[in-house]
Amino acid sequence: MYAGECFGLLGVNGAGKTTTFSMLTGDTSISSGDAFLGGKSVARSPAGARKHQVGYCPQFDALIDQMTVRETLWMYARLRGIHRPDIGRMVEKMIDQLTLRTYADRQAGKLRYTWRIRSQSCGRRLPKMAAVD
Repeated sequence: MYAGECFGLLGVNGAGKTTTFSMLTGDTSISSGDAFLGGKSVARSPAGARKHQVGYCPQFDALIDQMTVRETLWMYARLRGIHRPDIGRMVEKMIDQLTLRTYADRQAGKLRYTWRIRSQSCGRRLPKMAAVD
């Protein structure tokens, strides 16, 4: 894949699409074979290959229903190690970039599915590759 390219992984239920994403992100061990992220082996150097390389939107969303979109973005920023003084500005920028201003203070659990996915992607915008399952 090249920068800016959109790639689809298609297959019937049970074909291994989710398992493939789980191996690329480190959620599942690789039993055989290899994949390369940024030229680094996922099997031989998993931490190096994945560091700031892969973001993942799981098939079932990872939002906490009771949190607002803004609170969720703050949580993602803290988990990613963004310095506290920079978080407010960064969160507001992401809200604007993904046109979430109308939904920023609504509970994530009350958003339509497409807006939930968009909110999830905010927390994963820094990686070079985003996998959407």
